[in-house]
Amino acid sequence: MAPIERLFALEVEFQRRKRILAPDSGDAGATHISYALQSGYERLLYSIGRVTAADIDRLVERFNLVGDARDVLAARDSLGQILRIRPFER
Repeated sequence: MAPIERLFALEVEFQRRKRILAPDSGDAGATHISYALQSGYERLLYSIGRVTAADIDRLVERFNLVGDARDVLAARDSLGQILRIRPFER
């Protein structure tokens, strides 16, 4: 699995856990940072290279086939913020 795919999969999993296990968690930012550190985001971020919105859109299409669309779209938005890619159309 390519680093960007792995990072996206981790984001989808984080969003799924947040939705199911802690839907009303007050400090989601701290939880996200903790999850990212434990999951190795830093290593993945250094290894992904240049990523465009189209790259992420392709991942969204693929992950929508196997995951909950709410988690996939939340992961898309979150990863867009992390990578500083323009906001996606809603």
